[in-house]
Amino acid sequence: MRTKLFLFSFFAAVIFVLTACPYQSQVPIDKPNKKVDKTVLGKWIKNSDIDNENPEYFEISAIDEFKYNIVKFEYQSSDSTYKETKYLTHFTYIEDFVFMNMQKDGEGDYYMHRIDKTGDEFMLYEITDNIDEKFTSSEEFESFVAKYMKLSFFYNKDEVKYVRSK
Repeated sequence: MRTKLFLFSFFAAVIFVLTACPYQSQVPIDKPNKKVDKTVLGKWIKNSDIDNENPEYFEISAIDEFKYNIVKFEYQSSDSTYKETKYLTHFTYIEDFVFMNMQKDGEGDYYMHRIDKTGDEFMLYEITDNIDEKFTSSEEFESFVAKYMKLSFFYNKDEVKYVRSK
């Protein structure tokens, strides 16, 4: 049983390393200037993990008027604990699209995602890391996103659905 668990963990780690990551930018799409959406606050469980004993989930809270603290919890079977990854986040709205500008631990590059929220669920789409362009200003980056955000190749294929924890 332990051998199977080890092999499963090993292959899961390899797959994680080989899968795409979201685009990273030195600048956000826009500065934090949109008020916190209180409907996204709370605990959100990865839909595919709903029936798991130890599901992956996010806890989202407001830091101030414009910023969120997002903590991602991923269960580590190797030591039977949750790994926490913290992000300082703000939202940018372009037309009907909402983008998350996420900085791990509030420092360094921004990880870029689109979030589509409907009621008590949301879909999370990673902006593809296949983008070669680097941006030195938010205005330049926002213009680029607005130009390509409606095209399917702008996002990685592995969108993830989360549902509100009851």
